Amino acid sequence: MGAVTDILLGKDIVLDQEAFTQASSKLHDLAEKLQTLRNDVENMLKEIKQGFDTPAGRKFINSCEANLIKPLEDQKVVIDHVADTLNECMDKYKSVFEGYRELNKKINSYKN
Repeated sequence: MGAVTDILLGKDIVLDQEAFTQASSKLHDLAEKLQTLRNDVENMLKEIKQGFDTPAGRKFINSCEANLIKPLEDQKVVIDHVADTLNECMDKYKSVFEGYRELNKKINSYKN
């Protein structure tokens, strides 16, 4: 082979479809854990709410709901969206992954 083809075919192209799948799965798992955490925080706030039945206590509980529960809900929505987007990308780029596998087969056949 010529010097140009040796240079071009001496490199591997890396495109990992499994990494997309694993990332999406891990993000969905994280979203479930956030939901569990959110539910736990909400249940704990319900439990202590009875002992905080004063004007200051109600402000404290309202602050906890706004500053703990709402951000957890928002984070879950974002994480679910990213995980779903990764899944959509995998579907839309299925032909790219297939082309990638074919290209690597051809490169490997030229190397041998």
